[in-house]
Amino acid sequence: MAWHRTTVIAGVRYEHNESFGNRGIPELGVSYLLWNGRGALGAFRLRGRYAEGIKEPRFEETFGVGGFGIIANPNLKPETNRSLEAGFQQGLAGNKYSLNAVYFHNLFRNRIDFTFDPATFEGQYVNVNKSFAQGAEIELQGHPTQRVQVQGAYVYTSGQVLAAPLTFNSFLAPGAPLLRRPKHSGSLLVSYTQRRFGGSMGGTFLGRRADSDFLGLVPEVDHTAGYARFDLGAWFALHPRVTAYANVENLTNRKYEDVAGYPGLKANFRAGLRFRIGGE
Repeated sequence: MAWHRTTVIAGVRYEHNESFGNRGIPELGVSYLLWNGRGALGAFRLRGRYAEGIKEPRFEETFGVGGFGIIANPNLKPETNRSLEAGFQQGLAGNKYSLNAVYFHNLFRNRIDFTFDPATFEGQYVNVNKSFAQGAEIELQGHPTQRVQVQGAYVYTSGQVLAAPLTFNSFLAPGAPLLRRPKHSGSLLVSYTQRRFGGSMGGTFLGRRADSDFLGLVPEVDHTAGYARFDLGAWFALHPRVTAYANVENLTNRKYEDVAGYPGLKANFRAGLRFRIGGE
């Protein structure tokens, strides 16, 4: 719904599930155009959003995995989340560029995490009763030229466990940071597009983050190192319905892990054809 300078988007999703019964999931977003400039400082818009979410446990989380030491937890509850966001969007250089900034706060209840007992070598999925993640994101995007697009973003995240059941792992205790959530992360993408061909170069940047391999080794694995990874891509239209493409991922052959104990791919190359069927 739009009214003068205000835009409101509201909705509710109804879910029926054997794990958690009937649940209504609301969402509300509001934006207000404070001014509509066209000079060095372009349009300025305020934004806010409230949303809730729910996710049922996966089959193996509830019933375990026989033969792999993961025991069942029939009392596992679904995850729920309450999300709040507030920020602004500022146009720059005649709205050729856009600066977006947002503060976010997520409150998680019954988040599902894995706990491991090194004495029995058995693990189990459990509910972390209460945890939160909050932070800020800044994004700049725009077109330096008609054919070049630039996008860059930085995210700061702070989160921790607020309340948890008794577990064998210190990283699920109250006050512990949330696993696999870096405090600092960012991305960069530069794209060039012509009528029949184009290319892009992207960067992904992740800082050090709390993690575990759940093996109880000494010394304990308690984090995953940060890394920077760069990717290249190009495409060429052989026909209005046939496009050839080639991608190089991890261009600098950087050794990294997204999850402790699981190395990322080394430098790798993919090429192929995309076919479009139907349409005009």
